[in-house]
Amino acid sequence: MSQRRRWCVLALGGPGLIFLPSAAGGQEVPVAHASRARGAIEVDGRLDDDAWDQTREIGAFVQVDPQAGEPSRAPTDVRLLWDDAGLYVGAEMTEPEARTATRVEGLRRDFTYETSDVFGVLLDGFGDGRFAMAFMTTPDGVQRDLQVFDGRDADEAWNGIWRVRTARTESGWTVEMFIPWKTLRYAGSDGWRVNFIREARAIQETSGWSPWHRGVDPWDMAFAGRLEGVAPPPPGVNAQIQPYAAGRTASTGNTPFGDPASTGDAGIDLKWAMTPNTVLDLTYNMDFAQAEVDRQVINLDRFSVFFPERRTFFLESAGLFDTGLDVISPFYSRRIGLDADGMPVPVTGGARVTHRSTRSSGGALFVRQEGVGSVDGTVFGVGRYVRNVGARGRLGGLVATRHDQGLPTGASALNTVGAVDWFFRPTTNLSTRGMVSRSFTEGSGGDGWAGHAWVGNNAPWGYIGWLQEYIGPEWEPRSGFRFTNDVIVTSPAVILDLRPDWLPDWARSYNPGVTFFFFNEATSGDFFSGFVNVRPVTFRLENGGEVAVWFRPEWQRLDEPFRPIPGLSVPPGDYRFTRWTAMASHDPSAPVTGSARFTTGPFYDGWLDRSELSAKVILSSHVVGLASWERNRFRGIAGSDGTTHLFMPELRLALNPRFEVSGIWQYNTAVEASSLNVRLSWEFRPLSFLYVVYGDNASHDEALHFFPTRRRLIIKGTWLWQP
Repeated sequence: MSQRRRWCVLALGGPGLIFLPSAAGGQEVPVAHASRARGAIEVDGRLDDDAWDQTREIGAFVQVDPQAGEPSRAPTDVRLLWDDAGLYVGAEMTEPEARTATRVEGLRRDFTYETSDVFGVLLDGFGDGRFAMAFMTTPDGVQRDLQVFDGRDADEAWNGIWRVRTARTESGWTVEMFIPWKTLRYAGSDGWRVNFIREARAIQETSGWSPWHRGVDPWDMAFAGRLEGVAPPPPGVNAQIQPYAAGRTASTGNTPFGDPASTGDAGIDLKWAMTPNTVLDLTYNMDFAQAEVDRQVINLDRFSVFFPERRTFFLESAGLFDTGLDVISPFYSRRIGLDADGMPVPVTGGARVTHRSTRSSGGALFVRQEGVGSVDGTVFGVGRYVRNVGARGRLGGLVATRHDQGLPTGASALNTVGAVDWFFRPTTNLSTRGMVSRSFTEGSGGDGWAGHAWVGNNAPWGYIGWLQEYIGPEWEPRSGFRFTNDVIVTSPAVILDLRPDWLPDWARSYNPGVTFFFFNEATSGDFFSGFVNVRPVTFRLENGGEVAVWFRPEWQRLDEPFRPIPGLSVPPGDYRFTRWTAMASHDPSAPVTGSARFTTGPFYDGWLDRSELSAKVILSSHVVGLASWERNRFRGIAGSDGTTHLFMPELRLALNPRFEVSGIWQYNTAVEASSLNVRLSWEFRPLSFLYVVYGDNASHDEALHFFPTRRRLIIKGTWLWQP
């Protein structure tokens, strides 16, 4: 057998080497009963309406971490009511150290889960354990909502219309939620699943009403209980219309707003839930002025960096069009409406339809992008179908097309990528997923294969898994993403979560691990790159922080010069070196916290010291400051020395959870460029916003064109109307 064929066999069969069965951890299914409300309920967070006196507690919470199965040290009392309009959730959280123990990072919607005290409710109105709608809040009433599929694929950009208010008490805090039936997705009144989650950051305790184990996410509805007593109205038509108007002024050059160009714009979005399972989205004249800016990076690796999507239209329902891995993706939404520098390109309109049921899921997306400058006028189309197999599996197919219609100087071209993917979960802990993809392109080239396969076992004791990836030399997803071509990636990993008796009081767990990455040419099978992350010393602290020391042996074969940053060129050759890292981080929910990481050692033919520092100061939930600094000091690489810095201070000011001003400044000496972005966001009524955004990008080196100097000021208003 040829070397190339041996690698192809490994790519397809390697994941089968790991199949560790594990118990599902069967537990008695608890039942929560909701009572019909008798009388009016004012959602003010105080739970003093007479209607709450008619309810009964759903039962005590149980620890998930640190002492799994033990009663929670932070008691939580939850009660449920409903009426013809929706579901009411009332909860009283007791803090072991009273109200002074509550922690909130800020007042931004869709807060970071790990940095605040959290109470949340998870609902599955279809009752199949594969779908969840999560509604979470903090002691200051900040909202976070998401939809989750199969316990892992989260649609974090989804925003539903619901109301929450909180109040501080002498013993902790209380929550009052109202979730309209129109916001929820359900098949009827029977078979609902529900769970409740609690994060008490002062004691770093995770607890739940129907507990899960540490190897899975809290919104895994396979561990949920039953919800009884509700009688929602039959699912009906649910529509939202959201027009916007925007005005902007922009300028280039060194004079602030010298010779500015001012424009106005308007557009509209329509969301129509035709059935509880099917949603149609239409948009005309898309505008993403309010999207947060990308965070700059100094990429010292040989492969392309994957930047996450930040635009709401493409983030919503993104999980449906996902085939498993970011680094090999037939569809990557950032190909739409952005040029090579990340600047907006006009998008005339788009349509998206999605359907989800207990049997199958499907969707289609069509977008028309205008031709501007060197960017062609383009039509994007994506079709997706997923069939559920058994209780915990699915098979899917995807077709993504991109038709570049050509500028006067160029010809049109059509690129089509097809993919077949799968996900199976034989047990609660064991999962496997994979994809096989083929690309077709008009003209010469661009016709090739790619694929990946992964199997992993997540259990309370840790994770063991195997990842295999293949990207052929001609696979070209023009509406997708690939980090490189002509490569086979082999990556087994073991990461443990051990809690032996000998651990000191300051450590919660010992987490050693090893992760391998080996890169071989797909055409020849020849090895050209690889590294091993070996983490012999990794401790998670009782306060939520972490300390670790690890080392990384690395092997690199360069057939041509490698330029990690402008002005630095590593000559071709074979290189072997080992780098060491030490890091420490403090409790991420503490009012003053931060992390530090230092990496040192040989780097190709020289030496590299890399220092990374980050800090966060919470003066109050209204004022949060963050900062990060990265320093890279090169010595003797290609006979030269040099130092780069990346500074990133950020300030967030919030009047309440619906009004925030934030600003971030970034300065990157590797390309001698800076950028400033200031953003005001005011939600003056549910999901209706006023935005004011100012951006300033400046290049300080005329020889570099990564960041041409430009400034812009945008004022945008949106209005949500729900018939």
